[in-house]
Order: sequence, then structure tokens, then C-alpha cells
Amino acid sequence: MQSLPTSVCSRPGSGQINYLTMTSGDDGIIKGAPTTTSWTCKIHPLFNAVTSAACVLMAWGLMYFFFDMTPGSQLASVVLLISSSWACGKIAEMLYLPPLLGMLLAGVVLRNSGHYDVEQNVFQPHIINLREVALTVLLVASGLSLDPAMLKKLSLVVTQLAILPCITETIAAAVVTHYLLGLPWIWGLLLGCILSPVSSAVILPALLDFKQKGLGEEKGIITLVMAACSFDDIFCISAFGVCLSIIFSEGSWKTNAMRGPIEVAIGVCVGIVWGIITGFIPHKCETSLTLKRTYIITAGGILLTFGSKLIDLPGAGPLAIMTAAFVSAICWKKNDCFSDNVEMATNNVWDFLEPMLFASIGTEIDLSSIRPSLITSASILLIITSLVRVATCFFVLKDTNFNLREKIFVNIAWLPKATVQAAIGPIALDMARNRDERLIPYASDVLAISVLAILITAPIGAIAMTLRGEYLLKKQY
Repeated sequence: MQSLPTSVCSRPGSGQINYLTMTSGDDGIIKGAPTTTSWTCKIHPLFNAVTSAACVLMAWGLMYFFFDMTPGSQLASVVLLISSSWACGKIAEMLYLPPLLGMLLAGVVLRNSGHYDVEQNVFQPHIINLREVALTVLLVASGLSLDPAMLKKLSLVVTQLAILPCITETIAAAVVTHYLLGLPWIWGLLLGCILSPVSSAVILPALLDFKQKGLGEEKGIITLVMAACSFDDIFCISAFGVCLSIIFSEGSWKTNAMRGPIEVAIGVCVGIVWGIITGFIPHKCETSLTLKRTYIITAGGILLTFGSKLIDLPGAGPLAIMTAAFVSAICWKKNDCFSDNVEMATNNVWDFLEPMLFASIGTEIDLSSIRPSLITSASILLIITSLVRVATCFFVLKDTNFNLREKIFVNIAWLPKATVQAAIGPIALDMARNRDERLIPYASDVLAISVLAILITAPIGAIAMTLRGEYLLKKQY
């Protein structure tokens, strides 16, 4: 057999070189045998950043010709917010910091420097809606990631972790603010209800990343924290409504106290029903199955979010979303057609919406509302309440099989504040302005401390989870 010259065929960007080796057999017939050699193409992350920045600038240019994108316009302000959030997230990632930290700071800087200033009745409602959409996608991804076996095993711990730290932290906040700031007891309890909820928007991205790496899965730590954060928000928001009704005499406090259990029951029931429906529709033999499932479970979650607000039960929406995604995943698995593709597709959608979520949260932080004299008192308050929360979390986890490092991780994940604080922090001040101006000083202090809680705990919690999470969750042999 005689070897003849070899031709080379390469496809740009394919990561492969195809060789066509020509040989001549004993019968004189020339035969070709294609072989493929693959290689790994390595580039500096800066090249990706430059290419992406070029795409953003080109998109800006295209929008300039179709819309009002002149400097200072409302649309330009929104686009600047999103693009700056994305860029700051990439910079933070290159510095081995959580991307959400850069995105959050971008929103804070643009808002307080005057470069982000949109009319409340033009773009702001749409931005708030997009923020809800982003959070919905994040909750769907979290629901798909829950481990049914571990959730059943840790159900009691989930309930205790969602409620007990909130109660002790709220009481501690009321005591400290009463003697340190002179707030009335009911205002201290109101502030405690605002400070207690953990931010799902801050912790869930890191938890999903750890889950994909297989960390914390053996003992169900990721499932525990994901499930508890949803109940945590509902409990605190319900208690906040009770305190608000007592302060402003809005309806019966007993009626408001019943809202929590009602929202939990409605959220779970609606989530189960919708999860069963999406578990069998579309059929497993349909084409583009992953795309259809991703769209239905995500779009359904968005409808649940806005529908729950429409019927004045906003706490039921997030719980229904996570429950529906959880039940859908179980149905797909039992139907022998479960695939991680839906979870991956949902994560891709989340990556696209993440800059909008955290940048918009940053724009809610008005540094001018913070009195310099309040910073020291608020810092002392946050230190004391955080220590109380940590002690309670260790008490809840004492009978689990978690080791010390894993318990420390749960406590770190249970510290960041952001989403709920930005949403309900200004409510008391708005009501005080409309109903009783004598209460404005108390409400202003509540809002200022809520802002400081976001600025202090969100970065610290996010950085600690990102930099130390893998060490705390890694298996010990």
C-alpha cells in the first residue's frame, strides 16, 4: 500500500482540523480516509470583553437611529444603566468578585451621581416589571434544582430555618433600636421585619453555581437554603403587614396576621397544580421539547408573579413558582424524560436578565437619605442582629449531620439583604407622608437603615459565599 500526499481542511472557529489521507491499495484504487484532530482554543478573557463591548456600542448606535437615544433622554438613561451593569459585572468577575456586586454598585453610582434619572410614570414601571421577571426566572431555576429526597428529609429543618432566625432577629432589632435610636417598640418590630428576610436574588446565583459543581449536594445543603429562603420572605412580609396595620390602623391586625398562612397555602396548591400541568404538557415526544418546556414553565411563573399581586397576595407568587418548577421536574423524571436541558436553558435566560435585576436594585438606594450620624448606630444594629441570627441558625442546625464548615456556610448564605429591603423599605415612609406627617422621622430612619443593610450585608455575603463557598462545602476525606 502506497501513501499519497495529504490534504488539510480546516473550518474557522470549529476547533478542529480535518485531514484527508490518500492511500493507494494493491488494486490501484486510491482511497481517502478522513481523520480529525481537535484542539482547545484559549484566549484571554479581555478579548471576550472587547467583543461584547463592541456589540453593545453597535446596538446603541442602531437604537440611536430608531429611538430617542440622545444623551440625557429617558431611554439613553435606561440603556446606560443596563450596559454599565453588565460591564461592571464582568470587571468584578475578572477580579474574582461576585458579578452581582459590580452590577449593584453600578446602579448605586448612576443613581446617586445623577446619570440615571427616569420619570416614575414612563420607564420606571417597566423596569420594576423586568426586575420581577428576572427574579421569577431565578426562582424557576431554583425550583428545578431542588432535590426531592433531601427536601423530604430536611423538611423540619427548612421550616425552622425559615422562621426562627427571623423571629429572633426581629426581636433583637426592636430592642436595639428602642434603646439605641429611641424608636417606639412597634416601629422597631417593623424595622426588624424589613431586615430579617434573606435576599434570594443575592444567594441563589451562588447556590446554583455550587450545585452545578456538585458541592453541598450529598447532605442537601443547597436544597435546604433554597427552600427556606422562599418561606423566609413570606413570613417576614406577612409580619411586616401586621406591624404596618397596627401603626397606621389599616384593617384588622388579626386579618393581616392570617395573610401569611393563606399565602403559603395558596402558593403551594397553585404551584402543585401548575407543576402537574407543565409536567405533561408539552408531551415528551414533541419536537423542540426543551424550548417549549422552558417557555411554558417560565412564562407560567411570570403570570403567577403578576397574578398574585393582582389579587393582593404577593407572597403566594414566589412560592407557587418554585413549587411548580419543583413538581414539574418530578413529573419529567417519573415520565422517564427528565433532562437537565431545561435547567440549563433557564440558567441562560437568567444570565441575560441578571444585570437588569441588580442594577435596578442599586437604583433604589438613595445615599442622600442616610444621615451620617445614623451610620454608626445602624452598623451596631446590624452587627448585633447578625450575631443573634447566627446563634439561632447554629441552634437550628445542631441536630443535623452538617459539619462545622457546612454550618458556617449556611450562616453566611443567611446574611445578605437586598431584594425585600429595597421593595418594602420605602412603604412606611410613603404612608407616613400621606397619613401622618408626625411619623415621618421614624419612617425615614427605617428607610435609611434598610438602605445601609443592603450596602453592608449584600456585598459581604456575596463575596464570602463566592470566595469561601467551595472551601466550606468541599468533601472532607
